[in-house]
Amino acid sequence: MPYPSEHSCRLKSPDSFQKGKFRRMSRKSGGKTYHVIVGRLKGQKTTTAQAYRYPKDDWTAAQARKHCKDHDGRFETAREE
Repeated sequence: MPYPSEHSCRLKSPDSFQKGKFRRMSRKSGGKTYHVIVGRLKGQKTTTAQAYRYPKDDWTAAQARKHCKDHDGRFETAREE
């Protein structure tokens, strides 16, 4: 489900991850901040990126879509409030 304040890019299904083993961190691309949801895949001890979130005040849908596509993700534009 799209979020009202962020565009979303799903890299991997959350069902592939251990429950309760997610965290959110920030990165920059092109001078803009985006957020990475990381977690532990089932049976693993290291973390893997599960999704990216792009604040819609900083990222247009087109910019976020391109970044997502460059990382082989599935894009959803932010939901209208």
